[in-house]
Amino acid sequence: MSVRVIGWGGIGEIGGNKLLLEDGDWHALLDFGKSFGAHARYFEEFLVPRTTAGAFDYLRTGLLPPLEGLYRPDLESLPEVQAFWTHAKDQSGYREDVQPRAVLLSHAHQDHHGYLSFLKADIPIVSSSATALIVKGMQDCGQAGIESETVVIRPRVVDGAVLSTERTSGAQRSWSLVDAGAWTPEAECFWTTPLFNKQTAGWDLRGTAPFSGDIDGHRVRAYPVDHSIPGGHGFAIETSIGWIAYSGDIRMHGLTGDLTRQFAQELQSLDLALLICEGTQAASSGAAITEEEVRQSVHEAVAAADGLVVGDFSPRNFERLDTFLDAARHAGRQLVVLEKDAFLLHALATADPTTPLPDPARGPLIYRERRESPRAWSQVVAETYGNAMVDADEIARSPGEYVLALSFYDVLRLLDIDAGGGTWIYSTSEPYNEEQVLDINRLRQWVDLLHMRMLGRLGDDPSQERFHASGHASGPDLLEFIEIARPRRLLPIHLEAEGLDFYRRHVPAMGIELAEPAWGRAVEVRP
Repeated sequence: MSVRVIGWGGIGEIGGNKLLLEDGDWHALLDFGKSFGAHARYFEEFLVPRTTAGAFDYLRTGLLPPLEGLYRPDLESLPEVQAFWTHAKDQSGYREDVQPRAVLLSHAHQDHHGYLSFLKADIPIVSSSATALIVKGMQDCGQAGIESETVVIRPRVVDGAVLSTERTSGAQRSWSLVDAGAWTPEAECFWTTPLFNKQTAGWDLRGTAPFSGDIDGHRVRAYPVDHSIPGGHGFAIETSIGWIAYSGDIRMHGLTGDLTRQFAQELQSLDLALLICEGTQAASSGAAITEEEVRQSVHEAVAAADGLVVGDFSPRNFERLDTFLDAARHAGRQLVVLEKDAFLLHALATADPTTPLPDPARGPLIYRERRESPRAWSQVVAETYGNAMVDADEIARSPGEYVLALSFYDVLRLLDIDAGGGTWIYSTSEPYNEEQVLDINRLRQWVDLLHMRMLGRLGDDPSQERFHASGHASGPDLLEFIEIARPRRLLPIHLEAEGLDFYRRHVPAMGIELAEPAWGRAVEVRP
């Protein structure tokens, strides 16, 4: 029986993972993410795919791979989509009758889950509880549209020459949890209460189910890993020619780095036929900056700062949020997060009691936004944590008492606060593309305008790089992970040319066969 792996994302690019594992007529998807690089080739802030065109713009530009039979029928109901499929059979990477038994979702970053919204609703999603809750929370507080429908689907109907939303119906995707023991009644209530729409009566809102460890006769094991977002997992799937593992995104220098090493040790015992392994930071040859080093640097910077402190980090990097929260407390300050961040903490806490929730005495506090009409999710935040909210005027009166967690896209709040200076701690990744470089240049302009001092790798002192730890393993750590797992063959993904060169240099020397990926081309897996 033929076992193959085909990739339409994460191939020659960082992120956008879309991989299909085939074992005869058995199929499973390994993530189904959004490729930000591919999206930027055609679209930008004021040029976006048309919701009224369903899947057509995504298919025509190649953002969605030409996999006939995989996508929601309502998004394919316009004549132009049917015409696309007529001609797509000659396209590179085309496949027909793609019917995966499940999607194994590694974690809640959009480059891994961002295009789940296009898949048929009856394809089960398998993930951790934290991943499911974060994805659901992001839909609740995000912008309406096709891409947001990762958990609850709003069916589209043909209205003349366009698609419009069916206002009276909605359906929840089938979802299975690899750690169902963490799922509480509070988590189930949150899961079955869509907060992006107030009219949900009559919707098909199903609950989650525990994952059995078996997908139509194929054993599947899930392993927690260290990454820059809670709930990350790697997977191993038993096929007709042996076990195949998928790393997802991993690192070993986070506060839970031992989880990734334990994952590798478990894989070693399976005698892997193939390891599908990420390589985002493969070309990084030095020792990775650890989260513990970041924690120490943030503590020192906050303690020494005068006036307002801004912590610039990813809102879903809850490990980094805890670092800034702890540093603020030790410096006699309070951390202030945005309402969306508080809402995601609220979501995660329904399954993880260690999640720091807004607290008026110890923080985090919540920045009260200026809104004409609050949305349902923000009303939940206000009603649940109203005593922990603070507005711009309160911060402006005593800016030295606060650490404000925000990023470049939130900088306008600082005009309302007008703190007259302060410290901006850049605690996130360096820019990866042209658009991000432009954003960084704009950020510098804002920091100068606000008379703030910038710390971190974008600051003037190159020694100040210890304010960010990557969410991905460095080259030496990847080699350690592979050496422990000892697969017979390795397929590198989630990497660019430099990362692939790294694997070419090192993997064959380890006695492991290297299978080089190509977009839409099958990699045959031998026993």
